[in-house]
Amino acid sequence: MSDDRTIERSARAWLELGPTQAPDHAVEAALRTIDTTSQERDLRIPWRFPTVNPLARVVVLVTVAIFAVGAGLYLMRPDALKVGTQPSPSATVVPSVPLAPQSSVQRAPFADGTYVGRAVKISDIIAMINSTSYLSASEKANLLTAPFAQPDKSTFNAYFELIDRAYTIGFTIDGVSEVDARATASFLDAHTLLLQENLLGGPLQTRVGITVEGNTVTMTLLSHETPGGSATDRFVGELLYGSGPFIRRP
Repeated sequence: MSDDRTIERSARAWLELGPTQAPDHAVEAALRTIDTTSQERDLRIPWRFPTVNPLARVVVLVTVAIFAVGAGLYLMRPDALKVGTQPSPSATVVPSVPLAPQSSVQRAPFADGTYVGRAVKISDIIAMINSTSYLSASEKANLLTAPFAQPDKSTFNAYFELIDRAYTIGFTIDGVSEVDARATASFLDAHTLLLQENLLGGPLQTRVGITVEGNTVTMTLLSHETPGGSATDRFVGELLYGSGPFIRRP
């Protein structure tokens, strides 16, 4: 029969190899030792655990190892990993943030369409150019070459067109139309029109005061950005927006 140290060495060698099941010879040796060892029954409960002899220590060691291997194999099963191994992460509750109320888009105070200004005599425009104090002599000479300042022409009409925020302003000379500028229109309120042109030199803004009576719109130029602060562009803006009232064409 194997001695105590032989059993202990076999058990420790088995544990160091990390097998998934107990070797038959180690289990059989431990069982034979248990069957041949006399046991005493004592009804008294000791106040402390007695010293464990080497044989009992080996038996306990083998028993614990077998239990540990069995438990490990159970937990390694695919279905065992799915059941209660880790608590499912709790859903993070994000408090809802109330959205800021969107500012309502100011509706156009007049209908889309084409609006034509009053007729202005070409001779009157030529007189205005010559009498405008902020124009230099060279700027006056430049404006006198414009289509709306030709002595052989008779009538000037400014007009503007608004189609779904697309704004166009121009003029006609004796019935021949010419576009002066295109811009994006938005209404700051019922009496203020903001126009933004996107030119190569950058965006330019024009603010226009408006008064609406039925199909008639009267405009007043409030501010007019021009490329490089051009005085000639300023004069043209004042001429166009000052040629009202503008009546919607059927």
